[in-house]
Amino acid sequence: MGPVLTIIILVVGAMVLGFLEILTPSFGLLAVGAFATLIASIWMGFSHATWLGWTMLVGSVIIAPMYVSFLVRMIPKTPLGKRLFLAKAPDATGQGTPEADTYGEMIGKTGTAATLLRPGGMVQIGKKRLPAQAETGMIEKDAPIVVVSADSMNVIVRKTDVDN
Repeated sequence: MGPVLTIIILVVGAMVLGFLEILTPSFGLLAVGAFATLIASIWMGFSHATWLGWTMLVGSVIIAPMYVSFLVRMIPKTPLGKRLFLAKAPDATGQGTPEADTYGEMIGKTGTAATLLRPGGMVQIGKKRLPAQAETGMIEKDAPIVVVSADSMNVIVRKTDVDN
């Protein structure tokens, strides 16, 4: 077996050890093995020819971080990775407040301040009484308001000059 084939086998071995490091809890032992294997391949490159050693060194410095980044991003998307890694948590926005999904529908609607908003309080929009927060400052009771945005807990309102 020639030195170039040995170098190729060492590089592939380092890549496999890096892959296994991400999949298994080896506490860095496989990463050390991958690093040592890569160093051995660079040393063999310098032993065979100086240009090959420098090529291996520069290639390793550039390609190794790209390979690890690729593994970290792609392994969770593979069928094996989907079984090994936890899925992303579902978005539970509004789960604690039953009316939270209706708050978004209120944007642009007008009503009146049912209580003094400083900045939090209650507003009356149509037949619904909702928790609200003033966008800025205070809004007096019975003042006309318009809903400008909403979050999972309340609607954000602004005082208007037009009475509904």
